[in-house]
Amino acid sequence: MSGSKVGVPRSGQLSRGRLAELVLESTADFAIFTTDLDGIITSWNAPAERIMGWSEAEAVGQDACMIFTPEDQAKGACEQEMETARKDGRAVDERWHLRKDGTHFWGSGSMTRLEETETGEHLGYVKIIRDRTEQASAEELLRETSTRLHGFAENSADVLWIIDAGERRLEYLSPAYERVWGEPRDRIMRDLTHWAETVHPEDRQRVLSAMPRLLGGEAQVLEYRILRPDGGVRWIRDTGFPIRGHGDAIVRVAGISHDVTVEREAVEALRHSEERLRTALSIRTVGVLFWGPGFSLTEVNDAFLRMTGFSREEVIGKTWQELTPPEFHRASRKAVQELTTFGEATPYEKQYYRKDGSRWWGLFAPRRVNGEAVEFVLDVTDRRRTEEALRQSEERYRLAVRATNDAIWDWDLRQNSIEWNEALHEAYGYRPEDVGPSGDWWIEQIHPDDRERVSGSIHVMIDGTSSRWSGEYRFRRADGSYADVLDRGFMVRGPDGEPLRIIGAMLDVTERRRSERELRQLNEHLEIEVSRRTEELRRHEDALRQSQKLEAVGQLTGGVAHDFNNLLTIIGSSAELLRRPNLSEGRRQRYIEAISETAGRAAKLTRQLLAFARRQPLQPEAFAVGERVQAVTDLVRPLVGARIAIRTLIECEGCVVEADPNQFETALVNLAVNARDAMEGEGRLTLRTWLAHELPPTRGHAGTRSEFVAVSMSDTGAGIRPEVLGSIFEPFFTTKEVGKGTGLGLSQVYGFAKQSGGEIHVESEVGQGTIFTLYLPKAEAKPLLAARASGASAEAHEPEGRCVLLVEDNTQVGDFAKQLLEDLGYTATWAPNAQAALDFLEQDASRFDVVFSDVVMPGMNGVELGKEVRRRWPDLRVVLTSGYSHVLANGGAQGFELLHKPYSADGLSRALRSVR
Repeated sequence: MSGSKVGVPRSGQLSRGRLAELVLESTADFAIFTTDLDGIITSWNAPAERIMGWSEAEAVGQDACMIFTPEDQAKGACEQEMETARKDGRAVDERWHLRKDGTHFWGSGSMTRLEETETGEHLGYVKIIRDRTEQASAEELLRETSTRLHGFAENSADVLWIIDAGERRLEYLSPAYERVWGEPRDRIMRDLTHWAETVHPEDRQRVLSAMPRLLGGEAQVLEYRILRPDGGVRWIRDTGFPIRGHGDAIVRVAGISHDVTVEREAVEALRHSEERLRTALSIRTVGVLFWGPGFSLTEVNDAFLRMTGFSREEVIGKTWQELTPPEFHRASRKAVQELTTFGEATPYEKQYYRKDGSRWWGLFAPRRVNGEAVEFVLDVTDRRRTEEALRQSEERYRLAVRATNDAIWDWDLRQNSIEWNEALHEAYGYRPEDVGPSGDWWIEQIHPDDRERVSGSIHVMIDGTSSRWSGEYRFRRADGSYADVLDRGFMVRGPDGEPLRIIGAMLDVTERRRSERELRQLNEHLEIEVSRRTEELRRHEDALRQSQKLEAVGQLTGGVAHDFNNLLTIIGSSAELLRRPNLSEGRRQRYIEAISETAGRAAKLTRQLLAFARRQPLQPEAFAVGERVQAVTDLVRPLVGARIAIRTLIECEGCVVEADPNQFETALVNLAVNARDAMEGEGRLTLRTWLAHELPPTRGHAGTRSEFVAVSMSDTGAGIRPEVLGSIFEPFFTTKEVGKGTGLGLSQVYGFAKQSGGEIHVESEVGQGTIFTLYLPKAEAKPLLAARASGASAEAHEPEGRCVLLVEDNTQVGDFAKQLLEDLGYTATWAPNAQAALDFLEQDASRFDVVFSDVVMPGMNGVELGKEVRRRWPDLRVVLTSGYSHVLANGGAQGFELLHKPYSADGLSRALRSVR
C-alpha cells in the first residue's frame, strides 16, 4: 500500500509491523484495504485501484460498502459481512462487486478482524478481494454447455446410450428409448441383458456377436429389428464406438440408435413401385410413354401403339409437338413446365393424332420415375363423345329453361332438397343465398291461407300413383308481397313406383311482373348513369389533385428560393464588404460573424427540408419517451413564457421507442412554438403520453392496428381554420405574418414522424384550440443509459503528428478540406474516390490514424468504404460526412461517426479528436 494512512478513530493504531505483514501476504492479483470499526476505509493498495478503479485518495475516508452492488447494499450484505468478521474473526465473501465506472466484477475473498498485536484490541477490518470474473464466466459457460448437451441428449429423436465397459451396465439411456422401443427405461437400466431380448430372434445372434468387437475397441454399425411390447417391429441402425481413458484403456462404450423403419419401408415401397410399373406396362387399356431429352419418345407400350396405329419404329423419336394438334400446345407446355418444376403434372386431357391423321382424346398423367419422364394415357374418346352429347343436351335444356319466364324447380324427395332456376330471383327477388335447400322452404313461402291446401294436394300425388300435379296459390316474394302463381309438377318414380323427384314450373300470372321488369330496367339505367357521373367526378378529382401537386411544388420552390436569396444576400454583401481596404478590425469581425451565422441558418434550412422530404440521416436509438417529454417540458418553459401554464401527463411510464432523440425533441419544440404563437403568449399547454393500440385514419390513410407510443400537445389557442388544415404540413406554408415564421416547423415534425415509421395527427376547432398527436412505433428494446460523465467522456488527442486519409470526390471540397485539416495541425492525404483510398491503405495502413470520407461518391460510397475498412483494418477509425444521402436516409450511418455538412472547422476538429 502506498500514500498516507488515515488514523483509526479508536484508541489503538495499526502497527507498521502488522501492515508490512499484510503487504507481504498480498500479490498483484489481490485488492487489499483496511477499515476502521465503522467500515470507513483507512488504507487502499495499488491492486485495489487497478481492480476497482478508485485511487487511494478517492477511496480512503469512504464507506467500504461502496464496492457492494446496490442490490447487496439494500439487503445489508456489507454490514452482515463486518458483523460475521467481528464475531467469528473472518468472513468469506464471493459475490458481484461494483467498480468505480459502474461495471461489475466477480470478487472472491474475505474480511478479517484486525487487532492490536500486543493488546489484542479490535481496531477494524482488513478486506482481501481477488477478481475472478473470467473464472466465474468460464464456469457458467461450462454449466451452460453441459446443460445444452444434456438437453440435446434428452430431446434427441435418436436413442443415446453409454455402457460402463468394466461393469457391463448402462450409465445413461436417453428418453427417446421409450418412444422407439415402446417400453420404460428403468427395466433395461436395471438389467442390460434385457436389451438382447428385444432384438428380433432372426437378428439376435448377429447383433450379440458384434459386442465383443466393440469392447475390443472396434467401432460397429449394425442394422437389426426389434420387437416392441405392442407387437410392432422397427428397424434400428446402431452405431457404437469405444471411449478410452488413461493408458488408452477402454472405460466405456457409447452409441446412437437411429430408427430407420421409414427408410426401410421406403426402399420396400420403391421395390413394389418398380414391380407395379412393370405390371402397368403390360396393361392393355393404358398407354405408357417414355420421354427422353427434348421430350422425344424413347419407348412406348403396346397399348399406345394400338391407340395411335403407329408401329414402334415409326413413333420412337417423335416429339409431343408432332403428335399434338396446335390448339393443345398450350396445355402441353404447361404440363412440361410442371413436370420439370415439381416432378409431376396435373392430369389433363387433350387430343392426339393417329397415324391416319384422325384425332382421339386422351387423359394424360406425366410424372418423373427414377429421373425419367413417364406419361400414362387413357383413351377417353368415347367418354368425351358421350360428355359432348350430354353437354349439348344440357345446353338445350338450359336454353329452354332460360327462354321461359317460369320458375323451374327440381325437388329430390329422398334428400328433401330442391333446386331452382334463375327465374326465382328474376321474378320473385330471391337471391341464391336466400333460398333454403329443402322443400320445406318452398312450402313456407306459400300464403298461410293456401298452405294446407297446396301441401295436401301435392302429398296426395306423392302417396298415390299419379304422375302430374298442378295448383294455384299465392307465393311470397322476397319483398314480402305475394304473387298469384300457377304451378305444375311432374312426378319421377322408380322401377317399383316409389316417388323419387318432382320437376315443376311456377308461372307468375299477375300483372305485377310487368311492373317489376320495368322497374329493373329503370334501375339498370340509373346504374349506368351513376357510373358515368362517378367516372366524370373521378376525372375532375384527378385534375384537381394534379393541380394541387403542381401548386405545392411551386410553393416549395418559391419558398426555398426566397429564403436562400435572403441568406445569399447577407453572405454576398458581407464578403464584398470584406474586400474593402482599410476596413477596421471590428467591422471585419462583424462581417465574418454575419457570414458564419448565415451559413448556419442555411444549414438549418437544409435540414428542415430534408426532414420534410423524409431524407434526413437519422441516428435512431432506444429511449424512454416519458423521460424525454419531461426534459423537453423544462426546455420549453422559458421559451413559451411565464403566462402559459404547462401541464405534463405521463400515462405510459417506461414506454420505449427507437428514433432519433434529437429530432424527437426538435419536433416537440416546434409544436410548442406553434402553440405559443397560436395562444399569443397566454394560455394552457398540455403534454400527454400514452400507449395507443391502433393508429387512427389520417389524411386519407387507413388506420393501423399495432402498438404506438402517442405524445400529444394541446393548446387553448385560436385553432386552425378547416380550409387550411390540410396544408399545414406543406413546406413554407404559414398563417403567421410575414417575417414571423419560415413555414418549415410543422414540415419537420411531419417528415420526422413518417421517416420514423409513425404518423402525426391533428385535431382543431376554431376558437377552442388544437391538438397535435405524434405516433411512434413502440419498441421492445431497453433504453440506452446516459454515459457517466467520469467514465464515458471522450478522450481527446492533439492533432500534431496524426495523419488523416481524406476521401472526397469533389475537387473544390477536397482541396478546401485538406487545407483545413493541415491548418488544424493534421497531416492529410487526399484520395479522390474509395478505390484510391483502399490503395493508400493497402500500401501502408499503419500511417493513418483516421479515415474521413464523404458518403456520396461515384462507385463505392462512403458507407461501403467504411464497412470495407472496418473488415480489413478494424482498429482504424472511420468518420463519415454528408449533407444528404439516400444511403444514410434509408439505412442510417451503420454505426459510423457522422459529421453533417456543412461543417465548421471546430466541428471537424471535435469529430476527429474524439475517441469511442
